[in-house]
Amino acid sequence: MKLISKPGCMELSMVAEAAWGWNYILQKGFALDGVSGTSVRGFLHDALGFDDGFIDSTVRTIFLNNSPVDDLDRTYIKDGDRMGLGSAMPGLVGIVMGRDNFYKSFRSGIEIKDHSRAQASPARVSMKVFSTLAAETGRGLLARGILVDAGVLAEFLRDRKAQILSADGLDAEGFLARLETMTGDVSIRVIFA
Repeated sequence: MKLISKPGCMELSMVAEAAWGWNYILQKGFALDGVSGTSVRGFLHDALGFDDGFIDSTVRTIFLNNSPVDDLDRTYIKDGDRMGLGSAMPGLVGIVMGRDNFYKSFRSGIEIKDHSRAQASPARVSMKVFSTLAAETGRGLLARGILVDAGVLAEFLRDRKAQILSADGLDAEGFLARLETMTGDVSIRVIFA
């Protein structure tokens, strides 16, 4: 399992029952670091730890900057991109928006058109992971480490402080007080006991 290795990555341990609540953060938004010029498939491998079998069978809906992605190997990320991931969506719209399917011609006007590859450089990608995919991958993503806005994280954890077992060497109150002094994205790993 590849983890965020940045200095300052905070470690948080919570009771097992707290895991489902993190789906809120995964769907509201977080960030991951990657490399501009990496294919979407490569980013899913490197930043999220997904293997090809899982990507092909389970990650059925991918949006990059609000456009559906079909070709994971010829679509590339760059700094500032926004990516949304989901499993198969229900209904006709879900079928049409799903990756690389017979009905994709119905959405040809909104699909990714730019397949140019940016020069390799650090890239921060805003992420959202939806519905059953969030439930299925959440624990693994959180154990690897994600980047979350400090204010959003503090607000989220304030109502869940009784579920915090350990927080980067601090008690829950101390950890929340520390978060409230921070701005911007903070890197955090969360495990559930």
